[in-house]
Amino acid sequence: MTWRLIDEDSTDVYQNLAFDEAVARITASRAEKSNTLRFWRSDRAVVIGRFQCVHKEVNLSYCEENRIAVARRFTGGGAVYHDFGNLNFSICANRSERYVPQSLREIYELFIGNVATALQSLDVPTRYDPVGSCIRINDLKITGTAGWLKRGVAFLHGTLLINADLPMLRQSLSPPKGQPVFLRDKTRVRCMDSKRDIVTNIADHVKVCPSDEAIKNAIAYRIEKISEQIVKKGSLSQEERDTAQALYQSRYSQSEWNLGTPAQ
Repeated sequence: MTWRLIDEDSTDVYQNLAFDEAVARITASRAEKSNTLRFWRSDRAVVIGRFQCVHKEVNLSYCEENRIAVARRFTGGGAVYHDFGNLNFSICANRSERYVPQSLREIYELFIGNVATALQSLDVPTRYDPVGSCIRINDLKITGTAGWLKRGVAFLHGTLLINADLPMLRQSLSPPKGQPVFLRDKTRVRCMDSKRDIVTNIADHVKVCPSDEAIKNAIAYRIEKISEQIVKKGSLSQEERDTAQALYQSRYSQSEWNLGTPAQ
């Protein structure tokens, strides 16, 4: 079996999140499951976790004034910031593969830990933090991660802060008091809070910042090493594209999904 590598050029955060969910769901629906490594970028955006309330995570007026999209992903976890200084990765693995652990903690340690190892091979002084399920340089965070484990699939996705606009990140993720209140939906009022942390860029800790291609190649190499399988360039199937388009229309393009329902 091989790993499929997808590296496409869409920068629409809503479309990219729809692609991620489509890959996870289509893979989970198949009796014979494939493995996928996907790299992507989006224009300026704040992405919140599925179980979060936007008014507790995002400076809504700042995002509107600075044309920063606000999106909700289908996985849990906390709020993150995207721009072209971010490289995002998605990993979709068949849990029946012998090298894939069964516990969520061990799955994070295997895959996110090997992303850290990939960066170490490029002289980026990273370490995997098992408590935060993230990658750090010293005590500073360079990744946000989230996962989905269902029907024989382990799906993880995360950000890598390479040279992001950190002042804009901090401002967009600093919700002011008195914002309009949004419910996640009409029945679920509980909000999962982000675990606040101090972040940094890879570029601030190395003499020469590795290129995007070098980082992608290093991550793909680590996937090959742990799986003993080849990572081969591929593309989304028509079924995945159709599913992504349906998810985009019904979910990711809708303010009711991304923001929630205004509280009365």
